[in-house]
Parts: sequence; C-alpha cells; structure tokens
Amino acid sequence: MIEIVGLTKENMADWDVSNTPFELTGRVIPTLKGGKWTVTEEPFAVAKKTKFPSEKPDETYLTDPQKQLYFAYLDGKNVGQIRMFRNWNKFCYIENIAIKAGHRHAGIGQQLFAAAEKWARENDYVGIQLEAQDDNLNACQFYQKRGLQLGGVDTLFYTANPNISVALQWYKIF
Repeated sequence: MIEIVGLTKENMADWDVSNTPFELTGRVIPTLKGGKWTVTEEPFAVAKKTKFPSEKPDETYLTDPQKQLYFAYLDGKNVGQIRMFRNWNKFCYIENIAIKAGHRHAGIGQQLFAAAEKWARENDYVGIQLEAQDDNLNACQFYQKRGLQLGGVDTLFYTANPNISVALQWYKIF
C-alpha cells in the first residue's frame, strides 16, 4: 500500500531518492490553430534513457506555506515524489514529479498528483501548471490523462541544452 507523506526533517534525506533514469519513448508535436493547441505524437524508433541532474534538499519546503513536497512510500521505502509551489500567477506550479525506476505505471504518480491537486485546491490556487520537454512523451501523456491541457510552447527555454528543443507548458484550470 502506498503512503503519501509530506516533507519533514526526518525524511529530508529522501529528497533525491526517486530521481532515477527513465525512458524517452517519443515526442509531442504541438500545433496552434485558431488559438487552440493540439498535439500529435511521434514515437521514437529506439527509446532513449535519460536522468535529471541530482538535486540537494531545499529546507524552505519545511517552512514556507506556499511550498509543498509529498513523498510516496511503499513498505517504508521512498518510491516517488511531487514538489510544488505557489507561482506568481496563482497557479500551483509542479516543479518535479518523479517515480523511482521499477515502480512506474503502478498508480503512484496518480496518487501523488491527486495529493498535489488537493493541496492546490485547499490553498485556493486557480489551477495547476507545469513544464515538460517535448521529447518526454510518457510524461505528456500522463499530464493529459490528469486533465491538463497544453497552454504554450517555448522554443528558447532550453537554449543552453542542445538535447532538448521545446518546452511545453501544461495547465489544469479549476
């Protein structure tokens, strides 16, 4: 059984535990027509593995009421996290959601996202916002299943990273 737990001083060491390699299986191709975004999917012939850079714990998540981090524990072991904060535009900005390798596609991400959405609604945010890379098809599909819609595309966001070409802004308005 999965237990969703907020960040505490006692579990701070679990900050980066769920940051493990994941597969990039395809790309999202956004199209703007008549002021509305649509997406098509282009699977890669061969999946690629990637991993986000390691992160150090940020203790402001313990004290700032406009920040929240939830861990997912399975049998006492950290298998995922979702981290968010109040953005300037009154959206709950999800800055990280990660499920440890070997535990993906088991509903853990859904439970973490539900906890984040509950936190956002309880704090009267207007919705949820996040950014994903166009080559992270699995993540984009997950967000769409959670009711997020594409709200914008930024082709310059990753200028310093030649491996990523497009940043996608996803939104769920309450």
